[in-house]
Amino acid sequence: MKKNILIIPSWYPNKENNLVGSFFQEQALLMSNSGFDVKILYGREFDINRIDFFKYRLKNIIFPVKIILQKNDLIQEPEAFSFPIIRPDYFTEEEKINKIYNSYTRAFSELLDSGWKPDVIHAQCTVDAGIVANHLSNLFKIPYLIIEHQVFLLNNYSKFKQTLIRDALTNASKVGAVSNHQKRCILMNTIKCDPIIIWNLVDENKFRVENGRSDLKFRIITITYPSFIKDVDTFFKSVATFCQNCESEVEIVVIGNNSFGNLQAADTKTYQYLANKYGITSKVKLISHLSRNEISQILPTADVFISTSIAETFGVAVREAMLCGIPVIATKSGGVEDGINEQTGVLVNIGDYEAIAEALLKIENKQLNFDSNYIRNFATLQCGKKSFIRQMTLFYA
Repeated sequence: MKKNILIIPSWYPNKENNLVGSFFQEQALLMSNSGFDVKILYGREFDINRIDFFKYRLKNIIFPVKIILQKNDLIQEPEAFSFPIIRPDYFTEEEKINKIYNSYTRAFSELLDSGWKPDVIHAQCTVDAGIVANHLSNLFKIPYLIIEHQVFLLNNYSKFKQTLIRDALTNASKVGAVSNHQKRCILMNTIKCDPIIIWNLVDENKFRVENGRSDLKFRIITITYPSFIKDVDTFFKSVATFCQNCESEVEIVVIGNNSFGNLQAADTKTYQYLANKYGITSKVKLISHLSRNEISQILPTADVFISTSIAETFGVAVREAMLCGIPVIATKSGGVEDGINEQTGVLVNIGDYEAIAEALLKIENKQLNFDSNYIRNFATLQCGKKSFIRQMTLFYA
């Protein structure tokens, strides 16, 4: 008999941005195709001003909405339901979380009324999915699990929110962490749980090793976004230092943008500024965003992939590059350290642009050599489809 799994993600791909949370959707689809009956429930939050909130309430009194669940907003496969959470921007933090609770309770009740009931609620991240799952579990007496994906810093939250986070993790039937680093971060906050390491899914069928390229340029690729925690300044400084000492033609491909929401608003101005600052504009190719399929096409063309993050919970892009047989140069940022050894790449200290430049030079002049098939097989055994299904089957048991 199929086990019914309700996944509540903290973000999910939608019509404005089909990339945000795409790995949640890919994981859910694989489990749906592996013997589980999976559905998604995701509330999209909108903060509005006092006047607009009054108009919204008045409209709902005159024309009450009986059904709030909809499927035309989120990427489907598996079946994914969304609903709006409309809140006035002047609400206190406690009032806002209560609004989230009430909206999810109504949406969950609608789902139950359709005749489908989950055996387990799976929250993707504690904030806010795990907090919501804890609330629903208390109301409907259904067990819930949490897998933590986000950088885990309790001090980023108010005392009120910290209490909700602690309660959600403590009360969960099981807690998963996507790396040893992530597990350590949770436990360092004296939270009473025993996180299970569950590597993120990276689908080896979507990536390939490319044997030989038609062009002779030494190609460096990174996938990032302009945030302090990604330390893109170190990336540009390191590749600029490398270019000063490299006699070969070099192409530096930077994929990413400054928009977590609507991709139409994405731009690469930060990267343009840094490329100009370090004098490598002519060597840099900036791409604001690519589809999942386009990423799988461009990654195999790299000679090396670079990650300069200060903190990575897992490092999906790093593992995708590894599935293409690409060696990785990465800072010791946490989650990526579980995947990089002397046969798969090079680890350097955070911010050490000179060490990155030196490693690039050694790879370019063949002082450092890597076996593409070994790199791919290592990543596949760690976080490929079979590994992920096995981990999740035990997690849901």
